[in-house]
Amino acid sequence: MFEFLGPYLPTIADGLVLTLEVTVFGLFAGLGLGTLLALGDIYGGRVTSSVIRVYVEFFRGSPLIIQLILAQYAVPALLPLRYPPLVTAFTVFALNSAAYQKGYIKGALQTVAQDQMDAGLSVGMSGKQTLWHVILPQAFRIVIPAWTNEFCSLTKSTSALGFVGFMDLTGAGRSIVGSEYIVLPAWIIIAAIYLAWITAFTKIADIVYEKKKIPGLEISPV
Repeated sequence: MFEFLGPYLPTIADGLVLTLEVTVFGLFAGLGLGTLLALGDIYGGRVTSSVIRVYVEFFRGSPLIIQLILAQYAVPALLPLRYPPLVTAFTVFALNSAAYQKGYIKGALQTVAQDQMDAGLSVGMSGKQTLWHVILPQAFRIVIPAWTNEFCSLTKSTSALGFVGFMDLTGAGRSIVGSEYIVLPAWIIIAAIYLAWITAFTKIADIVYEKKKIPGLEISPV
């Protein structure tokens, strides 16, 4: 049933590597930018909060495919910018993930901020010290389940990369189907790879969360 697979293993492997690279970069870059957005929304004042809200609404309210197409074709046509397609993939996934992670982190910060800020100030810490050394570490622990879901979503969203010319894991499946005209076995293989990778990461994240969760602020991982 799967005899056809041999010649396409390098294509599948390359597609998987690209999928993982874009997912992991988008997740961690999105975490950093999302944290800054959450802090700006909470502490940055009305103007900053309004700008952040527009940013978030755009990236959460428009399809990822359209964001990729705009970044790859519209932006270079309107501005004197030239960049390789891989920059488009990494940048759009980071910006998109940041819009979602901002909401997760803001919610976690608001869960612990006031009590922990009062506690930090009462023992002589400054507001910034309390934020960076007390509040943010706790917020990151709270947000692990949502962060895990974001990873799963980003991994599956990489299937949109084919619209800007990339051979991701889904693109490898399309290539096999187009060459061999074997639909069901090809997509079973691709789906199994996605399932195995996402399940493995989710189980690891669940273990980390069980070890790092804050008593009284547990969130059941999905």
